Amino acid sequence: MDNPYVVIIFASLLIVFSYIFTQISKWTKIPSVIFLIGTGVGAQFVVKSMGMEVPNLSQHLGLLGVVGLMMIVLEGALDIKIHRNKLKIILSALATSIIILGVTNTLIASILFFTQSADFMDAFFYAIPLSVVSSAIVIPSVHTLIPRKKEFMILEATLSDIFGIMLFELWIVEPNVDQTYVEAISWNILISIGVSVLLSYFLVYVFLKIKTEIKFFLFLAILALLFSIGEYLHYSALVIILVFGLILNNTHAFFRGFLKKLINLEKVAEIRHEFMIITLESSFLIRTFFFVVFGLTMNLEGLFNPEAIIIAVMVMVVIFLTRALNLKVFIQSDIFPQMLIAPRGLVTILLFQKIVEHYNIIPFSEAILAWVIIGTNLVMMVGLISSGSSEDDILRINATDGSSEEIDYDGDLSSLNENDTPNSVEGSQLD
Repeated sequence: MDNPYVVIIFASLLIVFSYIFTQISKWTKIPSVIFLIGTGVGAQFVVKSMGMEVPNLSQHLGLLGVVGLMMIVLEGALDIKIHRNKLKIILSALATSIIILGVTNTLIASILFFTQSADFMDAFFYAIPLSVVSSAIVIPSVHTLIPRKKEFMILEATLSDIFGIMLFELWIVEPNVDQTYVEAISWNILISIGVSVLLSYFLVYVFLKIKTEIKFFLFLAILALLFSIGEYLHYSALVIILVFGLILNNTHAFFRGFLKKLINLEKVAEIRHEFMIITLESSFLIRTFFFVVFGLTMNLEGLFNPEAIIIAVMVMVVIFLTRALNLKVFIQSDIFPQMLIAPRGLVTILLFQKIVEHYNIIPFSEAILAWVIIGTNLVMMVGLISSGSSEDDILRINATDGSSEEIDYDGDLSSLNENDTPNSVEGSQLD
């Protein structure tokens, strides 16, 4: 693998195969992550069968995960439209993401406490990676759901990532001696949200004023810089990415009154469209390499250990039972297939690796981790297939549904009627 041309050949083949997997996923609703992890595992078998050593790429997994998480949250934020009549969906996603995370984490901690001989507080910490829904898998997988369910799932998964990472970081860092954990968490949230809103307004305004051709990757670099500084200081820096994406995609809601004079709606629409394309492509690329590298570096010893499989099944029962009960309380109406969409993936692996690096221990068997990731994705696949929706169905729903909730101005000014203006379209979303 020292030959750069060989590396380029393998990397190019992975991207091609990942694209094929994505298309197969759209037709079959089998999550592409399963194909990608399977490709990595298959490559590991081939390399070992040839008597060669598997290259040590685990050190790159964390970097890929951090960049991938940032891009995927930005991708999700750029897919969310804010309206007054969507307040219920937003509040439901917020409530369910917090409560499901807390309840699931406590119950999984109980399982690890009894099966892994760990102190309960340590078990609670170890359970965090298994309790977080993976937005990296949810966002590209829910494209066939009706818009209301799709937006709920994107919001809930993104918030689950943010709150899960926030809880993880606060657990690692001890609060000041004169602060309780509640005070530390409260200050963390307030500072994170306050700084995120101010920075996001400033970044969107400056972004719209830049006239040079080279600006998109410049801004991605600035976002990555702010995210990394925030994470280094143990603040919830993912909020910056989320708020920036929401403001850029919903300038009609955030730039109102005198602020409306600061932006040009035509330029906003053009920039937003190009930003979405770059973010989507970058997320696809990073997601591809992350899950293949995970499969390639996965410890396959003990994968079929009966104890590991039983524990993984117990964890999944907790995940889906807790999810179904909470969704029924907060949504009350149709909770299918949302109750089955709780995949574990990028964040689970990333936080697991952080525990290994930070404490130099393996909190529980990697086989449990692998089976929970594979199992939750397979359950999600069953839910999506059983929902019976296809992309053609969604296009038909959007074409026949004239409610303001589903009107989506995507920045294509050519699609407006002759008497319409961007102002009228954006304004209609708030009526």
